[in-house]
Amino acid sequence: MTPFPRFPSSRPRELCQLAGRWRGDVPDGGIACEEKRDGWRALWFPGIDGKPRLWTRGGQAIDGVDHLEHRLSLMARAAGVPFMFDGEFQVGGTLEATKQWCERGWKSGGNAGSLYLFDAMPLADWERGRCDVPWIERKARLRAIAAAADADPLSWEWAPRSRGDTPGSVEILDDVWLFTADDVRDEANRIWARGGEGLMLKDPEAPYVRARSDSWLKVKKDGAA
Repeated sequence: MTPFPRFPSSRPRELCQLAGRWRGDVPDGGIACEEKRDGWRALWFPGIDGKPRLWTRGGQAIDGVDHLEHRLSLMARAAGVPFMFDGEFQVGGTLEATKQWCERGWKSGGNAGSLYLFDAMPLADWERGRCDVPWIERKARLRAIAAAADADPLSWEWAPRSRGDTPGSVEILDDVWLFTADDVRDEANRIWARGGEGLMLKDPEAPYVRARSDSWLKVKKDGAA
């Protein structure tokens, strides 16, 4: 992977919002829920050279993903202003397969992997470390941007160097509303029964902050990291 270009020191240290652990309670009125994909956290934004790329949360550029970057560039154009997209990159459906690809698999050529997006915001908000637009509105805008990109004539073109072979895609994670702790456990058990990692619970009214925050909570099996 390509080394991460240093940011100006004025940018916040964390590249993305991080989650706390669910403690078993659900607020009055319920909470939003998305499936937690088992892969590498990935963000799309420009480096200091101005070139947008897909980066890990640790600041390493992910190579071999031209097909995803082609789609993300269309979405950024549809947004109308520079944007940051936040999601989970996954190859082969598992964390281990994703690691192997990121560490050496991409050198074999071609493209691989899917990107599961769950957040997005104007680049200026991300650079300052906070977006005050509530999550529920950010997610709605993300869906609208994806739909607008689908209507772009260039959406039918092959991604660079893909020769039409794009074994992966950029998808928006579905979300549901859960109202009780039993709802959370039932949804988590459903995901675990088919081999999934777990859930992310999100406060729909919360801003995005580039730090660890309990407005996002992960639900994983006991003993899981």
